[in-house]
Amino acid sequence: MKITSTAPKPVIPEHKPAAVEAKPTSAAPAGWKVDASAQRTTTARAHLTAAATQAVTQVLSSPEASPRHPLLEKFGDALGLGLGVVVTEALALVPSWNKPVLDASGKPVEHLPGVDRVGQHDILTRHQEVVGPKIAALVEKMAPGAVHDLLEGLGRGATRAPGASYRLEAAVSDAFKR
Repeated sequence: MKITSTAPKPVIPEHKPAAVEAKPTSAAPAGWKVDASAQRTTTARAHLTAAATQAVTQVLSSPEASPRHPLLEKFGDALGLGLGVVVTEALALVPSWNKPVLDASGKPVEHLPGVDRVGQHDILTRHQEVVGPKIAALVEKMAPGAVHDLLEGLGRGATRAPGASYRLEAAVSDAFKR
């Protein structure tokens, strides 16, 4: 943008004006001259911005618009997974949560929702999905929106956490046995 000054040296007034003057509508401050191509560029940008804003507004206000917030959902998922793994590992300190899950014949189970047995590592009580499904059930009753999407991700992450914790424990145990 090519701007040249046409204003004389500034004069500092001794008193404040009684009324506030309207701001100039051009892209340059008062006393400055803007060439025609710069003015056309500024006008084109303003029209493009207005058209884009109108298009986004129409999409968001249409009945088919999805009120989804994928970034909040992904953040909630990561947060739920991280917190769920921390809680699952903390439950290792509670003896009742460290018992193997047994099938009807009294043998350790090979599979639970979200976790499959790895080698000789028993699936423990703390590796069962508990909190995540409860969060998911509560979220189903909520109205769509940002909080819904955040908590939906949180529930999904918390549901995956016990299985992820089990696989992590099995991998660490096997690495130390080598």
